Amino acid sequence: MSSPSAEQTHRSLRSILLDHLLSVVVVGVALLALSFLVRTKPGGSPHRFGKEIEAYLNIDSVDWSLPLDRALFRDAYRQFHGASEQAVDSVMNAIEDARLADFTDPTRKVGGGPRALTLSAAIELVPMYAAFVAVFFTVLLITYFLARAAAVWKFVLWKQRRSSYLRRYFVALEYGGVKNAILRADLLAKAAAKGFASIVLFSPAYVIAYSLRTSLDTENIFFLVLLAIISNGVLINFANRLYTLMVAESRKGYVDTALVKGVSSGFRWDAKDGLRRSVLLAPVRRSAGHVFREIYRNARLQFIPSTKEHITFIVTGLVIIEMALNIKGHLCYALLQHILYKEFDIAIAIVFGIYLVVKLTEAGVDAWHAIELRKYDNDI
Repeated sequence: MSSPSAEQTHRSLRSILLDHLLSVVVVGVALLALSFLVRTKPGGSPHRFGKEIEAYLNIDSVDWSLPLDRALFRDAYRQFHGASEQAVDSVMNAIEDARLADFTDPTRKVGGGPRALTLSAAIELVPMYAAFVAVFFTVLLITYFLARAAAVWKFVLWKQRRSSYLRRYFVALEYGGVKNAILRADLLAKAAAKGFASIVLFSPAYVIAYSLRTSLDTENIFFLVLLAIISNGVLINFANRLYTLMVAESRKGYVDTALVKGVSSGFRWDAKDGLRRSVLLAPVRRSAGHVFREIYRNARLQFIPSTKEHITFIVTGLVIIEMALNIKGHLCYALLQHILYKEFDIAIAIVFGIYLVVKLTEAGVDAWHAIELRKYDNDI
């Protein structure tokens, strides 16, 4: 028979999952209504520009993207036709409208006219959507395990009272003089490497993406996963949240009680009463009989719900990366193209699919938290 707290947790989980389901239904209905309002109407007629404008656009010696060429054409047109400034402005505006239509008008792009959200269009999105989901969950899982290992490592170093590389270097300089400071120059190198790593880890994804596009194969899916993990500060924020919770738990009364009972409390690596380094990979299983086990379990219990905050950051990062890198054949590149060509109903379907991934993941996190709460209640 389950305890009252477990029954309460079960009811709470059911209520939370119903809330998630309700939000999916409400958002789905709203986006469905919006897609009908902005639905692309098939058979639309293309913009028509005069033969004169088309002829000007086909002049091989004029590059319309260059201000100098546009200015030279403007002067030549004025002198040849004896046109007024207003007439010249009208021609130049018509040329710019025609050039813009070549990029934005779906009826003028290669492949025909506008597309609507049909069954065939939806089927084309399925492989891209599946790839996006696979990349998202890969990034989420790797980020979680890396952040957990980083948080445990940082906590153990804190318990060992290890100071920063710079502080240790200045201590060496203060007590050992310049000669000792030269011998410990490795501390400066480590501090610089750590600072550079922090800059990279907190850099926006699109900054890293654009800086590496010319030197690396940025359309490789492994690069996409790596960039999503190390950018936007997600990994560091993930780790710092868990680390802060472990520090707070280590100062609570149950830790002192455990120490009085003789539970192992050393934090030196691989020492008799310390922790094995394998605790970085399996904090609970590899810390049996050590006070760290309860510290970590209680901190993790509070940490699990906060992972929902990082889900949105990861999804946003993936969207930005795929758009910034122009990775053809990926979902977010297709999203950008459909927005560009004003095929808003298809774009809305893609957005709803991404939203669905987020909500299902958040529901999974809530279910995981409820299971952990039930385990915690049964252990008490």
